Amino acid sequence: MAQDYLALVHDLQNQLEILQTAIASQKEPAPTIAKDWLRSHREIQTFFQSNLINTDLEITPQNLSLQVEIDKQLKMLGVDLTMLQTARSPATWQKRHQQACDRFVLLDRYLRMHY
Repeated sequence: MAQDYLALVHDLQNQLEILQTAIASQKEPAPTIAKDWLRSHREIQTFFQSNLINTDLEITPQNLSLQVEIDKQLKMLGVDLTMLQTARSPATWQKRHQQACDRFVLLDRYLRMHY
């Protein structure tokens, strides 16, 4: 497998870890901060789409399957973050926050499967 591809996967993983740390550390509802998280998420999704999916890199069938799952989880993370931003009650916010945190764990698992 091309070293370039693994480097891009590692970059994606680093970007997700930064966002995950920011989200995990925020324990109280914060719609304004959630808006920033959504912007960061869009940048990460764009990076994934343009550098890992829409690329001339040679991809193994297993990594192609992982890409499909990562793409799906990134889209669902976007929904989680949108719902988090619009949550009004602390209980709803906490539930959405936990869903987003769980999504990061799953994404990390998929990314680690590349190595």
